[in-house]
Amino acid sequence: ISSQDCNACPTPCKDEEHPHYPSYLKIDHELPLLHSMKPYIRHVLISTGQDDWDAHIDSDPTQLAHHMQKAIDAGQQRLRDENGGKDVPRIVLTNSSRKAETWDGPGWQVVILPDQIVVNDVTPEQCDDFFEAFLRPAKDGGQDSSKVSISTASVHAGSTTFLAHRWLPKSAIMICSHGKRDNRCAKTAPLLKKQFLQYLRQKDIYGDAEGDVEIWLVSHIGGHKFAGNVIVHRSEPEEKTSMAIWYGRVEPCHATAIVEATIERGEVIRELYRGAMLGSFD
Repeated sequence: ISSQDCNACPTPCKDEEHPHYPSYLKIDHELPLLHSMKPYIRHVLISTGQDDWDAHIDSDPTQLAHHMQKAIDAGQQRLRDENGGKDVPRIVLTNSSRKAETWDGPGWQVVILPDQIVVNDVTPEQCDDFFEAFLRPAKDGGQDSSKVSISTASVHAGSTTFLAHRWLPKSAIMICSHGKRDNRCAKTAPLLKKQFLQYLRQKDIYGDAEGDVEIWLVSHIGGHKFAGNVIVHRSEPEEKTSMAIWYGRVEPCHATAIVEATIERGEVIRELYRGAMLGSFD
């Protein structure tokens, strides 16, 4: 849909209606947004409880992202070798502000989308087994339905037994806040989160229960010049379908439109649209 078809405010909004970004941020309004993200098939989010991280999240060997990225790279290379050098779909890895529920370590809690799986207690030593358990494609080329249908289960790979369960909310709004990577997302993310939070609470759909919507701040996803950068993950559990829509140049005045159009109706706002996760559309 066009932003003219939704509830986004006229341009520019009045200051008293919504906050505006500082002019010094130099957000790009000239380059096309469409195809400004690389296609991918899965998103792996590490629950850190933080809203900013090292400039490169895989640079610190004390953090799970360092070991998870190495395992993903090695696993993808094995798949290419097995397929005669044919390329394989990308897997996005980010840290997130999400806090692990009902569990406090010593490893990390990890969310896998679109599978909507939460895996407890993942340690650096288990990352290779994690790839084999959750990220390797099914042999027939499709998604492994046994993993997708997890409610609470033990999943075995190599010498590791993972405890996994279903991620219950219907949707997640992911906002890039990676200040140590680029100041534009650091400045825009808090304003966007506040506006999304206000509207979701008004509609009484914010939370981590089944059917709710969560908000996560996430590390670098690319395209900081298009801040604010937002990924909307939306699922229809009954139909076993999901979509992940990437938006750029998102401003606080767009929060209502994104919730009503994309989360509630599954529609895309074309002026903000950067691209989508593979499989988001028929």
